[in-house]
Amino acid sequence: MLCPKCGKESNNLRVCGFCHTPYPTDASGKVLTPRSTRSVPTPRASAAVGAGNPRFAMAQRARTRRWVAIGVLAVFTVGFYFATRDRVIPVGVALPNLIAAPMSAGEAGRVLQRVNGTAQVDVRNGAVTVRVSAATFPERRDGQLAFAQQYARADEIVQGHKRPITFLDPGGSEFAKADPDKGVLMTR
Repeated sequence: MLCPKCGKESNNLRVCGFCHTPYPTDASGKVLTPRSTRSVPTPRASAAVGAGNPRFAMAQRARTRRWVAIGVLAVFTVGFYFATRDRVIPVGVALPNLIAAPMSAGEAGRVLQRVNGTAQVDVRNGAVTVRVSAATFPERRDGQLAFAQQYARADEIVQGHKRPITFLDPGGSEFAKADPDKGVLMTR
């Protein structure tokens, strides 16, 4: 209804919603003014929604940016998960060398010298036991396997043949074994 006092239109039937002026009524209580005296043009459907409306275009761009950001975060999360998770290394199965770079005799001697300087190495009846120190013991399982493979490969290059080698963690528990026939395998 259009208020006779303030001129604003309100949906209220008895009192103006803005200035609280009662609308004029006849003796029976009916409101005398018509419900809507202003003609409000309705926008065309094509102008309200579609490519021509700048607000619609901005809203579409905002939605697109939001979904692109969600997609990028999802891809990053999945990639981070696969990059940082531990490689599955089965117990008792010989895997190919994790570090496939070739090793010369000089490099093999330096690897043995560096490990033997920090670890306790015991040779009995041709079998070697290496107890790795806590400072050089790899935390991750794939690092433990790579350590054992590198040491076994260096020992083979220096000695000229493969020997059975048992690898112990700093607590004295066996974590890997180098078998001359099978290769290097994790034991736990």
